[in-house]
Amino acid sequence: MAFEVKPANPVDVVGEDPRSSVFSDDEWRRLLALARRHGFDASDVYADALNPEPGEEGVLGLAATQELAVALSEALREETDPEGGGTSGIRVGPSGEPGLQVEWARARSLGSLAESGSVTVYHQQ
Repeated sequence: MAFEVKPANPVDVVGEDPRSSVFSDDEWRRLLALARRHGFDASDVYADALNPEPGEEGVLGLAATQELAVALSEALREETDPEGGGTSGIRVGPSGEPGLQVEWARARSLGSLAESGSVTVYHQQ
């Protein structure tokens, strides 16, 4: 299963909106953990929108997406390797567990979607 995130009010496009992104369950949870670590409050207010049941969708409103975008922007700024090293991602767990990281591009992708305004989070079956 995966989570598809796309603008709630898409522009008129032919075919699929190029701004949508699909994240695996684990990747989605790591992205939210990263955002929480940098100030995003994914508390009960947003819980249903961020984690809809499989086959359902939630809408994350403008205030929440702005908060998410700021948190991910902070994460990308603060977590950047000052040496410009080739790290493959941002760690969201203990250093002994390499699977607990978020790829830079995936954090940027979700951050860009959040900056665009309200988003729909669809939990694929």
